[in-house]
Amino acid sequence: MPRLADALDCYGKLVTSEFRSSWPRIRPLLTDDSARHMELSMEQMPPAGLDEYLRATADRHAIVRDWARFLAGFPLVLGPVSTEPPGDVEVLDAERNERIGLAIRLCTATTFAGVPAVAVPTGVEAGVPMGVQIIGPHFREDLCLAAASAVEAALGTFTPVG
Repeated sequence: MPRLADALDCYGKLVTSEFRSSWPRIRPLLTDDSARHMELSMEQMPPAGLDEYLRATADRHAIVRDWARFLAGFPLVLGPVSTEPPGDVEVLDAERNERIGLAIRLCTATTFAGVPAVAVPTGVEAGVPMGVQIIGPHFREDLCLAAASAVEAALGTFTPVG
């Protein structure tokens, strides 16, 4: 995947900077769990000054370009939604927050790069839903959805675990 570590770093700088500057207005809009995640993320990522924020913004444009180049050679990419099962998130501490972030790093990077991706359930393992994501080039949601349809046709659909 192109510049995965750079994408995660830039995403962290930009998002935590934006949330930090508006936190009193944003916090009431979030669930307690989402707020805890953002608070831990802001603690883990030091505030970006204006110069660093502008560099991260420029880097984002380069990352978007690199993803476009990569996907020109690979029109569809199959990847994990998460690299580990969701597990128990009752207690969200800094270590668990970081582990979750790393587990879903491909989802974060594709969102940051602005490429379409669709998560498709592939089964249930020990009561936990498992799945993959199908990633495509910019503006090719049709390819992602067609591939997702093919996966569902091959594997069937799964009732959400209640």
